[in-house]
Amino acid sequence: MSELYDVFNEETRTNKGKEYTPKIPKEEYAKKMQEWRNQLFSLANQQTLTAVESPQNYKTYLDLQSRLDYTVTNTLLVMAQYPDAKLVKEGIKWRENGKFIRSTEKEKGIQILEPGTEYIRRDGSIGVNYNPKYVYDVTQLNGKPIKIPAPNYTNKEIITALMHRTEIKPQVVTPESELPSPVYFDAEAKTIYVTNGLPPEEMISGLVKEYCMVECAAHGMSRDESAFMVASASYVICQKYGIKGCDESFIDNVGQYFEGLDQRDVKNELEDIKGLSKSVSDRMEHGIYAKQQEQSEKKNEHADVSR
Repeated sequence: MSELYDVFNEETRTNKGKEYTPKIPKEEYAKKMQEWRNQLFSLANQQTLTAVESPQNYKTYLDLQSRLDYTVTNTLLVMAQYPDAKLVKEGIKWRENGKFIRSTEKEKGIQILEPGTEYIRRDGSIGVNYNPKYVYDVTQLNGKPIKIPAPNYTNKEIITALMHRTEIKPQVVTPESELPSPVYFDAEAKTIYVTNGLPPEEMISGLVKEYCMVECAAHGMSRDESAFMVASASYVICQKYGIKGCDESFIDNVGQYFEGLDQRDVKNELEDIKGLSKSVSDRMEHGIYAKQQEQSEKKNEHADVSR
């Protein structure tokens, strides 16, 4: 019942804002928005070095990246304000789902930067305007705690998704093949070799890692120079899809990997890791969707034949 009363409160607050808040000149509004925007970019820049200063911080960053699927900047902003965030939405989106922000949390929104309209820079390149806004985590809602469903994909679905729209396919080999690792991408052979008899978790997490390696090889990167990036991106993908068995030992090397880099260089590295995980993950999502559509069409065809 209390949630219904929250509707009155929300409407009253919204209407009050519309009716009684004095309008400010357009120039002053633009100035305030720019100041807010600059503050958030500054906060994200400060958080960049914090995110890689320890293994625990870096794991927190990667976990947020896997859960929220935000830009690097917004992931850093959420980490700076609400590092345990699980699922975030705008207040209006939560209300559309029949959920309301606790009154004690309404002034504790998480500030992020939403991509807006594009514009042309003086040098002719395309820029993007970013608009500050508030979002709220699922833990800031009224009522009983909401249980977020864990990813639920079969091993076959994950493997099929990984192979979607790529010429590089796995090939099973015997344990006597003496591969450098149980699952191994051979760039010259353009094949991912998979040792026969591996436990499913080891095989699938290995495939995720090696398909990330495929992406790096396509951009001319060697296995050694891309190792940390690949490990980070594959970790994000495994967390996102609920794939167990992912190697986390690389996280302990975060200090060594980012040592000597300034804020801008660290940000660029995080952007590259995000780009890598997104490239493989987007292909997987398309593969899962395509498979679901195929199964749905077959089901409908079977239903038509049965009539």
